[in-house]
Amino acid sequence: MSLAPSAFAIAAAFGQNAISVADSSGKVISIPAKECIIAGTLLSSEKIGNQPLAIIIAGSGPTDRNGNSTLGISPNSYKLLAESLAADGIASFRYDKREVGKSMMKNFREANLRFETYIDDALAIFDYLHDSLGYSKIFFVGHSEGSLIGMVASSRRPVRGFISLSGAGRPIDVVIDEQLSAQPEGIRKKVDSIFDALKAGHAVDSVPVSLRALLRPNIQPYIMSWLKYDPEKVMAQLRCPALVVQGACDIQVKVLDAENLHKGDPKSKLDIIPSMTHTLKDAGPDCKDENYKTYTDGSLPLDAQLVKDLGLFIHENS
Repeated sequence: MSLAPSAFAIAAAFGQNAISVADSSGKVISIPAKECIIAGTLLSSEKIGNQPLAIIIAGSGPTDRNGNSTLGISPNSYKLLAESLAADGIASFRYDKREVGKSMMKNFREANLRFETYIDDALAIFDYLHDSLGYSKIFFVGHSEGSLIGMVASSRRPVRGFISLSGAGRPIDVVIDEQLSAQPEGIRKKVDSIFDALKAGHAVDSVPVSLRALLRPNIQPYIMSWLKYDPEKVMAQLRCPALVVQGACDIQVKVLDAENLHKGDPKSKLDIIPSMTHTLKDAGPDCKDENYKTYTDGSLPLDAQLVKDLGLFIHENS
């Protein structure tokens, strides 16, 4: 779940134009969005505007542009992805989520956050890269929760294609219920009752301490806005080429989810990668040797098949 606690200082004032600064790993760009400056890195091996470009949308939690989180997750997946794409002649823009890293907000209140907020951020990024920088061959690449965000955004902008990486293919309450299957029955029933209330549009004030990180009252408006979207139905609305990538070693999202997304858009390409984990890395043939290590070891490379398949899809549709 995308919970972005207010842990960073807020800038004094926001400008109306994007700001760019070169660094050793690309061009750092700050793009104005609603009540926020979205900061990210544009990595391109050619003159700006000439290449196909992938906008990489992060997954859940306080995730930064490199795919790392203050929750102890540090795989560097998005940085590695950007570098792999650059080596294949594909530009990318990856960014810090709101209230993470350098993407600072004015007067942030968690209770005001909505799923649509992240969709609007993705659209603002597309508009700047397309209209101001001149990129005409843009792809949304959404990872995990970012898959649904990128999917909706792709239905609202003239993208060349959409790529889902480890994206859920079922409503979020169904996915969370499955992820909690090992919990005691009492906890599962309480979670189900809270989701029933949220789907009916009713907030729940009384949440057990053990569930507050997931379902605390301040985040419930966000969850209610998220519950409006069924990924399979959103996929059916796409009018652009789509690639659905899923790792068979993913312990958070199932192959079933990818199959559901493909069912929503039968014209999409379904790509099941045998040894890939949720962090887009290789866990070995039995899915166990490296799985948990891929969440914390940023030096482990991305799955080689993933890198190859993304490059082929983007070049074929550019």
